[in-house]
Amino acid sequence: MNKYASFSFLGLFFSVLLSACGGGEGGGGGKQEAAIPARQATPLDLSTVGTITGAVRFEGAAPEQSVAQLSGWSECSAQHPQGNPPAGDVLVKEGKLQNAMVFIKDGLGNRVFAAPTETVELDQKACVFTPRVLGVQVGQPLKFLNSDPMAHNVHGFAQKAKPWNMSLSVKGTSRSVKVDKSESMIEIKCDIHAWMRAYLGVFDHPYFAVSGVDGSFTLKNVPPGEYTVEVWHERFGTRSQKVTFGAKETKAIEFAFTAG
Repeated sequence: MNKYASFSFLGLFFSVLLSACGGGEGGGGGKQEAAIPARQATPLDLSTVGTITGAVRFEGAAPEQSVAQLSGWSECSAQHPQGNPPAGDVLVKEGKLQNAMVFIKDGLGNRVFAAPTETVELDQKACVFTPRVLGVQVGQPLKFLNSDPMAHNVHGFAQKAKPWNMSLSVKGTSRSVKVDKSESMIEIKCDIHAWMRAYLGVFDHPYFAVSGVDGSFTLKNVPPGEYTVEVWHERFGTRSQKVTFGAKETKAIEFAFTAG
C-alpha cells in the first residue's frame, strides 16, 4: 500500500470513528435518530371531536423549590448574579401548579396517530434546561440546543425507548433525536452540571399538555370515548381520573396535589 492510499485509509477510519462517537456537531448538525417505522394514521371524524380542558391545583402550603448549586462553576454563576437560581421543580401560584404533564393514558384503543413534522426544542441556557417539562410524539423531531458559552451534554435516561447521551461542546451546537417508543416520563440530565434536569413525555398520540402558570391545560380534537386521563409531576407523583366524553363535548376536569 503506497503512502497516499495509507493516508486515505486512515482518514476514512477516523471519519467513521468520529461519527460513531457523536462528532460532527456544528450549528444544527449532528443527528442521532432511531429508525422508526412510518405510522399510517387512523382517520378521525372531525365532526365528532371535542375538548378536554381543566387545571392542576395544589392544596395547602407548597414546599420550597430546590435550588441549583452553582458553587465552583464560575461560568454558570456569572449568569446568575442574584445567586443560586431555583430549580423550577415546584411552581405554585395562587394554588395552581405549573409544569405538570397531563395526558390520556388509556382509552384510545387501536387508533394510530402520525408523528408531527414540526421540531420540539429543548435549550440549555444559563446552565438550566428550558423548558423543564415538555412532550413529543413518537418519531417527532426533538432538537437539543446549547446557548451557553461552555460545554454541556444531554443524557436521556429512557427505560423503554432508546436512551441517548450526546455532547454539545460549544455555544450554538445542536443535536437531534427521534424517540422510538412511548414513555412517560424520561429524565434528562447534563452530566457535567449535576443540577440541570428536564423531563420528557413521549406519547403515541397528540393528547398531552403541560400545565401553564395558571395550572391550566387543554387537550383538543379528542374523539368521543371513555378515557383515563393522568397527570404527572416530578415532585408530587401522579393522579388519574376517568372521563366519559361525548361527541362534540367540551369537558372540564381538575386534578389536585398536596404536600403529602
